[in-house]
Amino acid sequence: MKGMATRSLNLEDGQGVSFYEFDKIDDTKEFITDWYTRLNALDLTDAQKKEIVDEANYVFGLNIAIFEELEGSPFKAMWSLAWKSLKLKLGVAL
Repeated sequence: MKGMATRSLNLEDGQGVSFYEFDKIDDTKEFITDWYTRLNALDLTDAQKKEIVDEANYVFGLNIAIFEELEGSPFKAMWSLAWKSLKLKLGVAL
């Protein structure tokens, strides 16, 4: 998300995106891959998967509303990418 925000908003490298930095996570890609692997390993019903996607949708929507208020609409594109990625990772077809 940090890279998408930087590119979408034409930000200087590292400017305005420090909230995407997590000092205790050495390898972000590895962390995300591990997180999705663990999430996909859970024995969830389709209803539970949908609830997770719905909650993620809600949270992303709140974040986008904040960014739109501050910067305009470039985050709509980020939201779309994040939403599609989450659906693919969870194997949910909505």
